[in-house]
Amino acid sequence: MSEAVDYSAVTTGAAHRRAAELGLACRYVVAELPGAPLRDGCADLVYTGKGALIWMRDLAAWARDVARLLRPAGHLFVYEAHPAAALWSWDADEPRIRADRSYFGDCFVNDTFPGNGAVEFQWTLGEIVNVVLAAGLELLHLAEHPEPFWRPGGITAAAWSGRLPNAFSLLARRPPEPAD
Repeated sequence: MSEAVDYSAVTTGAAHRRAAELGLACRYVVAELPGAPLRDGCADLVYTGKGALIWMRDLAAWARDVARLLRPAGHLFVYEAHPAAALWSWDADEPRIRADRSYFGDCFVNDTFPGNGAVEFQWTLGEIVNVVLAAGLELLHLAEHPEPFWRPGGITAAAWSGRLPNAFSLLARRPPEPAD
């Protein structure tokens, strides 16, 4: 049986219904990382992405919990907004850096849809990679992508034209157990 975790009951409910339609055995748990009530070494894959890291108050604790959940040789896959993407304006004519945000700041207030006032944590790409490594995982691949993973309907921003980093992907794994 597969196990999946999401902090949203709506999301886990939809995923459970879809798994049932497909005849897949999967248990969905409403929880957050760190702290999901799952046993150590229960996962072959942990996926984190599409806006999850900005809500993590303690990125190092998240990475340690990911490492705890992974079986030896299990993988972490992250597909997220690039940390620099929060700096780009949504101006249509040319890419601009917002004067009210810092790449090295701790957090900022999201003033765009759908955030509209939510406080988001600002992690640098270096911080993300380093907490993954510090948790004992091996980095297998890191890539930056010009296209954003999310575009609100009806908005075209020059920052999304392919010249700036808007997303990144990271693949890491828990080292396999040594052979006898």
